Amino acid sequence: MSFVSKVKSSAKENRMQTAASKQVKLKLVHIDFWSAIKVGFTVTVGLGIATIAGFIFLYLVLSATGLFASMNGLLTSVFGAGIDLSLPRVISFGVGLAIFNCLVGTVLSGIGALVFNLIGRITGGLSIGFTNN
Repeated sequence: MSFVSKVKSSAKENRMQTAASKQVKLKLVHIDFWSAIKVGFTVTVGLGIATIAGFIFLYLVLSATGLFASMNGLLTSVFGAGIDLSLPRVISFGVGLAIFNCLVGTVLSGIGALVFNLIGRITGGLSIGFTNN
């Protein structure tokens, strides 16, 4: 087999590989409002659970190091009254923050879908290219 035939067979293999991988272009022009709300709610609930677990973990680490006791002593010496940071108080603050984030995140996901639909109507959508390899 000569060098020229090797180059020709190599070029033929390259053409077959490029023909096998097709490129598809799609346009995303609409996001369903209720689907965006459901996905946004699910994501924010997961983040809320992670927030509560993070608050519990942070409280346990900081109380084991004695930071809360020294901070309470500092506040008592400066203001005359300390703050009692107990685990139920920290958990209730974490739950309140998680609920607030869940509500705001769900509303913002719906607003984001509406804004995308409005912009997609004006500009024609978002063009995305896919290839299979």
